[in-house]
Amino acid sequence: MGLEVYYKSSPWWKPRSKRMEITILEYGPTNLKFKVDGETHTLFNALRMELLADEDVSFAAYKIEHPLFDRIVFTLRTKKGDPLEALERAVLRLKEKFGLLKEKFKEAFEKGESNPPFVSSNEWRKFIKKNIP
Repeated sequence: MGLEVYYKSSPWWKPRSKRMEITILEYGPTNLKFKVDGETHTLFNALRMELLADEDVSFAAYKIEHPLFDRIVFTLRTKKGDPLEALERAVLRLKEKFGLLKEKFKEAFEKGESNPPFVSSNEWRKFIKKNIP
């Protein structure tokens, strides 16, 4: 069964493909609470961890409203400073880390260090040729 069949197998479930919508619920000098529709653990666990590494952040957590919906409520508190500034710093650090990760993956693909055991060498070369500029 291919992924396209899996994705179409249920009329009520679709892969995450909607745009993120953010609603500010609370905003104060050291607190920020917002709701995000269209994303869950994938992005916000990384953001939470990055915020917690900031010495100005005292609390960062999120909860998923319901497992069937891609909707979270994120809470951020700072010891000092604007929580939006802490959020921006964390996002910039994540962008840098993901950029580095992308470069490391490109290097590994270009070197061809290994092909996964579930893919033949020919299929792997075709994939690399098609997907790596």
